[in-house]
Amino acid sequence: MKILLCSVPDGSLKVTVGSLLPRGAGFKFNFYSREIPSMLIPTAPIGVLRVISWMEKNGYHGEIYDINNLRPKDEELIKTFKQIKPTVVGLSGILSYCYPNIKRIAKLLRQLFPNVWIIVGGHITASSNLILHKTETDICVVGDGEIPFVKILDYIKLHPARRQLDYTALSQIKGLAFIDENNNLKVTGYSEQLPASELQYPDYDKLKESLQKYGGKGEWIHEFFEPLKNSSDIDDLCSVIKDITNKQMKDAETHQDKICETNIDSFRNKKMGEIHTSRGCVARCTFCQRGVKGYRTYAANDLENHILELKEKYNVGCLHPQDENALSNKKQAYEVARIMKKCGVFWKSGGVRCTSVNYEDLKFFKEHNLISISFGIESGSQQMLDIMEKKFTKEDVYNRISECHELGIINNPSGIIVGMPGETEHTMKETGEFLASMRYLKDQDWNVQLPLSSWAVAIPGTPLYEYCQQNGLIGKTLDEQEEYLLRITDEKLSFLNYINTTELSIEEVYYWNYLLHFSGKYAFKDLIIKSNKSVRNRMLQIYERCAKVEFNAFINSLSSLFRLRSTIYKGKLLKILIIIMNHLFVRLMHMGILFLPKAVLLPIVRAYSNLRFYFIKKKYKVKNGKQKYNIFMEQNADIGRKFKVTQSRIDQANRKIERSLRTIVNVNRKQTKSPITNEEKSLEILATGQ
Repeated sequence: MKILLCSVPDGSLKVTVGSLLPRGAGFKFNFYSREIPSMLIPTAPIGVLRVISWMEKNGYHGEIYDINNLRPKDEELIKTFKQIKPTVVGLSGILSYCYPNIKRIAKLLRQLFPNVWIIVGGHITASSNLILHKTETDICVVGDGEIPFVKILDYIKLHPARRQLDYTALSQIKGLAFIDENNNLKVTGYSEQLPASELQYPDYDKLKESLQKYGGKGEWIHEFFEPLKNSSDIDDLCSVIKDITNKQMKDAETHQDKICETNIDSFRNKKMGEIHTSRGCVARCTFCQRGVKGYRTYAANDLENHILELKEKYNVGCLHPQDENALSNKKQAYEVARIMKKCGVFWKSGGVRCTSVNYEDLKFFKEHNLISISFGIESGSQQMLDIMEKKFTKEDVYNRISECHELGIINNPSGIIVGMPGETEHTMKETGEFLASMRYLKDQDWNVQLPLSSWAVAIPGTPLYEYCQQNGLIGKTLDEQEEYLLRITDEKLSFLNYINTTELSIEEVYYWNYLLHFSGKYAFKDLIIKSNKSVRNRMLQIYERCAKVEFNAFINSLSSLFRLRSTIYKGKLLKILIIIMNHLFVRLMHMGILFLPKAVLLPIVRAYSNLRFYFIKKKYKVKNGKQKYNIFMEQNADIGRKFKVTQSRIDQANRKIERSLRTIVNVNRKQTKSPITNEEKSLEILATGQ
């Protein structure tokens, strides 16, 4: 049995058939075309490496083909597949955005090897029904991949003929999805999971060997670890590290401990490494695709050995845990911190729930080499947080960020999600004002932005996706589901592929782009005025933290146009003039916030927003006689017949939009009076993530 495991790129085909840029090449972005590949830097295929380690532990040998990072064209794929001649291929699709490449790669494999077994795993298997009917995939693995994949290999040993499935035998394996004898989807439930003691860390040597063998890019193993000198916040990092080491030196004098002072210059030459300390998530946010059930932490002794290996082999001096939900297990979080300090590495932590830590925890982590932490806040409106089922308050977020600021821990609130059902102009203003309050708290300027923001994308396997289906915004047929996945893959974080789930027009929703920024900046100015009794101090702060910043930004944006090569201007004079006018308008409006009341300025902003949307509509609405983008899709008028739920009942449930979106979709689902079929039960398993 020749086993091959492949990582699959996410994004449209047009941006996933060319090699990625190494980290040292920088972040290339065409400002004028606004076109950017979905991924620019290498990302280690952690899931694939975990599965292959478990395979080998159970007596199977396999190879890795890192398609995600090599980005080969069809002819290169064919050449490599012919060289390997696999009998079983596992395709790892981390997100639903991998669908076009899953379909493309599976088709090539089937053409080359008609009898090859094609197994698909990852979060994308929330769309198992679509994958199994519309691609050449034989079986999907739902949830953790290690145990089910090995059991599939055991099954194939006994049943090598892929065209004659033993449905009874497959039904006994937890964590599978396949098409049964009646051509219906069969899901056997979520998979058996490895205990914490058996969780595997990635073997980078094996990855390096694979890259050399099939891509001639074995040196790329070093690109998985970003040089810290390239970090945008290196100065802040060094400042915090200096603070930590000085504290450790003082403690050493008191307790006579042996602690070596960190050399900041040597730290700049070290690298940032990604690591996992847990698997799964304790939360169930209604917009998030949850592919792994439960929450488990890695064994501490294995973690220490892995960190030392990264430090010695790859010059890693700072680690960034990429857990879905970091620091949720307090006992393990403290152990992780102790190990980081013991191994002499610093660490950043992202994906932290603000209710998972308190002041004493943060203080302990800071003393044990924590330099930065990120809290996912998603919204500054409590109503929206409840709809997302975040299960914390915005006051919780504010308090954690305040404590980080007091302790000298770098923190960057991230993950703002815009446009969930229930979003209104009022909730957008609340979010803008909340972002402003946090920036003012942290002694920053008033440049209120959407940090790592995105328009809410309905991803299969989420309550948001089911809500959109119940309301006729996403069809239930396989053709309609495939069409939708292809659309969101094209420009996955773009406003063009946002589905309007609000009661407002899409023009009104587009206005939120500007409303959030302007409401945030107004709030920031008001905080300065309210916090200073002296008129002189008010004016000085407004100048230093608002006016000066805005003026410099305006000058820099104009000067950047003149630093570009002359070839960029060729045939694009009108486009450049539009860009200059846009910058001019936005900057003038920002400056106007300092002197004009909202009642005067915001109507101008709204008029400008409507004008911008008019040109978007004119450019994108019709493509070859067919609407291509989600923002132009309208609700299906025939919801009652198509989804067996009356429109009145949906309206009744949706009016209570302040509740969790999960509650709303469950209420809508219960309105269906017809008996549930086995296939519908399987679909429900995929939708609920249970």
